[in-house]
Amino acid sequence: METSSRLRPPGGPAGQVSAGLVAVPTRRRLSYYIELTKPRILVMILLTVVMAMVAAGNTVGLLTVLHACIGTAMVAASASVLNQWMERERDGVMTRTCKRPLPSGRVASSQAAWMGWVLVLVGSAYLALFVNLPTMGCGLATWGLYVWVYTPLKMISWTNTLVGTIPGALPVWMGWTAAEGSLLDYRAWVLLGVLIAWQLPHFMAIAWMYREQYEAAGYKMITVVDRTGRGAGWHAMLGSIALVVLALLAVPPTSPVGGVLSAGAVAVALWQTRAAFRFVLQPDMSTARPMLRVSLMHLPLTMLLILLAHWWS
Repeated sequence: METSSRLRPPGGPAGQVSAGLVAVPTRRRLSYYIELTKPRILVMILLTVVMAMVAAGNTVGLLTVLHACIGTAMVAASASVLNQWMERERDGVMTRTCKRPLPSGRVASSQAAWMGWVLVLVGSAYLALFVNLPTMGCGLATWGLYVWVYTPLKMISWTNTLVGTIPGALPVWMGWTAAEGSLLDYRAWVLLGVLIAWQLPHFMAIAWMYREQYEAAGYKMITVVDRTGRGAGWHAMLGSIALVVLALLAVPPTSPVGGVLSAGAVAVALWQTRAAFRFVLQPDMSTARPMLRVSLMHLPLTMLLILLAHWWS
């Protein structure tokens, strides 16, 4: 693909980037590679996996949990690395992403590519050997949809965010299957639904906040195609309303204590709905930022309530 000067990442020619990397201490260079894996997102993914393993209701040993987390971490890290490798030139255009290891020249493109492929191959084999084949299958589905469907779709259609909710939610099935849970169990689909619905207000807030940068980089986000914000607002609203219904299914009020926990889950979902409704009425920074902050608190709180409901029952 021809690269315009506008999209060329900083750091000069490839030879200059490599030469700059030689002088970097090993410990600092290692931190660059870790940064490529998006550690904060990785932690959230692993928490989701553990929550799903517990929610599956089967007795799971700590060793199985450890193996599932290690394998999932490698596959998820690979997806993040290859996503950044594919978008390295466009990341250099956006203020939000220009300081990432690849566009800033701290990691060579070839090194990131090798890192991404090695991680997915080793991670998949690890899951197959130490967990089970269904978990490996869910991991590869997550990786494939994120890297080869969602990432290129960002340049083609505003539906990329809707499609991206699927690989963003599939790690919950990795945890479920790691605990020998059946994907025919409706609870597995409820948890998947929670993760899918949660991503709508979360990513619509991000898409609005950075819409000008996305447009400059050539991404076809919904906030670029529809600059009024109405489309993003209603996507966020529908996802939030779905979270209210899913909260009742994920934390059913089957006992007095269960009723309290269920009410808590519904209250958290209504909190998210309120933030989304404010964004629908007035799509701007003053409503997008609170919607994003609420989403960052909503998922951990909901996962905690699901775990408490399981332990109580």
